[in-house]
Amino acid sequence: MRTLTVLLAATVAAAAFARDEAAEKEKKKFDGTWALVSGRADGKAVSDEHVKATKVTWDGDKAAVVSPLQSKDPITAKRTRLDPAKKPAEMDWVRDAGPQKGQTMPAIYEWVDADTYRICFDPACKGRPKDFEAAAGSGHITHVWKRAKTAPAGKPSP
Repeated sequence: MRTLTVLLAATVAAAAFARDEAAEKEKKKFDGTWALVSGRADGKAVSDEHVKATKVTWDGDKAAVVSPLQSKDPITAKRTRLDPAKKPAEMDWVRDAGPQKGQTMPAIYEWVDADTYRICFDPACKGRPKDFEAAAGSGHITHVWKRAKTAPAGKPSP
């Protein structure tokens, strides 16, 4: 019986390690600066002006959103959970300031390709979205982000 208990504990530990390793690998895919390419908020398209002005930079679990139409200062947050094994994948973060400061904001996300991801979140922090629709009345927001192009050293960005 003791051997079975030890074997079961080792199996559970190995599975947890594999999940943590997958989350760490997934986290690195987000690192860098991303430009907003489209969005929907509560059933309506996000304005082109807002899309063009909004960027997010991920550095490990820290995010800084530059959205001049929303805030004069970057909106900072810390990712508290990432689960790429879920379908759709799940992510949670907590804002450092502003609306819903200190509350867990639940989200789902998916990779469109290596340089594009789509995310849907509940800015009211009431519950995790089930799909990427951001339908009218849901209060949800869906964004599509594309990795920002970086210029070679000495050359301006496009």
